[in-house]
Amino acid sequence: MAEDCTVVRFSRDSSLAKIENLKQGENPDKFSECGRFGAFYVVCIALSIITYVLDLVLACILLYFYSINGYGLYFALTLTFFIIPAIIMTTISFRWYIVDHDDPSLDRISVSQWVIRIIFLLIQLSPLLRYIDTMIYGIRSKIAASTGNESKQTLLYRRMLDEDTNSALLRLFHCFLHAAPQAILQLVILLTHVAHPEKYRLNINLAVLQAWTVLVALMSIAWSLTSYHRSVRYARDDKDKMKWPGILMAFCWQLMSALSRVLALSLLASIFPAWMGCVCALHWGVMSIWLALGQHQTAACGSRCEELLLSTALGLAYVLAFISPRDGPTRYVYLAYYLVCFMENTAALVVWCVTNNSVDNPVLYYGAAGGQIFTFLLGIIFLLVYYKCCHPSLVNRSKIPSVDSDFLETERPGYSKSYNLRPRS
Repeated sequence: MAEDCTVVRFSRDSSLAKIENLKQGENPDKFSECGRFGAFYVVCIALSIITYVLDLVLACILLYFYSINGYGLYFALTLTFFIIPAIIMTTISFRWYIVDHDDPSLDRISVSQWVIRIIFLLIQLSPLLRYIDTMIYGIRSKIAASTGNESKQTLLYRRMLDEDTNSALLRLFHCFLHAAPQAILQLVILLTHVAHPEKYRLNINLAVLQAWTVLVALMSIAWSLTSYHRSVRYARDDKDKMKWPGILMAFCWQLMSALSRVLALSLLASIFPAWMGCVCALHWGVMSIWLALGQHQTAACGSRCEELLLSTALGLAYVLAFISPRDGPTRYVYLAYYLVCFMENTAALVVWCVTNNSVDNPVLYYGAAGGQIFTFLLGIIFLLVYYKCCHPSLVNRSKIPSVDSDFLETERPGYSKSYNLRPRS
């Protein structure tokens, strides 16, 4: 069992060489499966755009409501987790544009295209522009295929895959830096106001908006992880591709796992916010040290310093979700990770149930406790069903996959790969 997100970058020459090998007979069926842009890809990109835009729009509306209702602290916290992640993603995306501009193997970008890029970067919507570019490259590849220009279609399709994975990687930053903190923050505020109506005036309209914000943020988290999983498999020609059943099951798995985790942390933060911070910091530190000291080095890192930075970044991500740092068996790693999360979630739930005086609100008391346990178990069930019935590699296997991963380093005969920070053309 090894299936999750990793940070990879393909060289343009090796990517095109793999396509040429497929076209020359290495695996023509696989090339015909990979080289098509159709309704499946359009729907996936559309879902990425919708979840991203909805997440941002609801956060902006929430900021407006906090402002007009005098919730200064809530406004400041929400704005912080809105602006800082946007600046980080914009900086990363701009750096990628500069790197691509300096690459002599890539076509020159016109002034008008640079103007559009700068506008989107200034308004902090870099992932949206890359989604649009992905769609444009896909449509152009479809047009090239219809005219019989196979070489142009191949090049445009590869560029589409590159932009798709770049945008998916940016969404991972959005997932862990914006969506997850926003979901926890808004749920903590909502739980606090509902549990203590005598202390806080409950605004029904604001409560509904907060609930929708949490729900959309969770869906954004789940789709970000699922989408990157799908994108990496399409970008790598040595990987079997995800189909609709696998995407649906992976999305449900990520959604239930994220909901359980966010709910547990929010319950603890609603009564002891400092404790929640300590739990997350301890989890982050332990996971980072485990990654740094364990046998988890990847080809994505060229030095020990880069390995430590990657370990630190993944350790932070592990507060919410597991991301496989490399190809290889991860069945027992999954077991250890979810066991740790289960113990942390249970401890947070016990502390909340014992400390929080919710006798006057049994719906909140039993609903939150039962919901946290139920969603965690449901997430595990979706995980097992995905690997048992919907994993892309099951077409070539007769048992649950235990080696095929989406992320870092498995060198297979006939495939030359180079890795850095992201896939690229």
